[in-house]
Amino acid sequence: MLCNVVLLRWHGNWKSRMQVAGQAGVPGVLDFRKANREHWGNTMQARLVGIKDLNKDLLPVLQYARVLTIKEGGVMVDGFEISARGAKSKPIKTRQTWWCVVEQEIGYAALERMDARSSTGFHVNDNEEDEHVLPPWPR
Repeated sequence: MLCNVVLLRWHGNWKSRMQVAGQAGVPGVLDFRKANREHWGNTMQARLVGIKDLNKDLLPVLQYARVLTIKEGGVMVDGFEISARGAKSKPIKTRQTWWCVVEQEIGYAALERMDARSSTGFHVNDNEEDEHVLPPWPR
């Protein structure tokens, strides 16, 4: 799927709304597939590969990836970037979250009002298309 990926974390920590706002993202092809079973077990991985060269990774691969939500012109993907400190040391797992903008206008508008720290990036009652959403409970 052709998209622009905006990174929502830096070294595992959430970026502020100001850091994320206005970013164009990294253009590429989102490749979400099963990981190598012998090495990673029964898990998924997400890759952003080049448009012209499908073998070139543009961002570090997300292992143990999962799709959190598909909503409002984008896909939110969560996983771990795995990097090595040295030859005989344990690998470093750093949590990363991607907002993959598929429909430019709608996806970037959702990014501006998104609360990425929630489980899906959106408030549970934040659905403009569904007119049957109940109002919040009275206090």
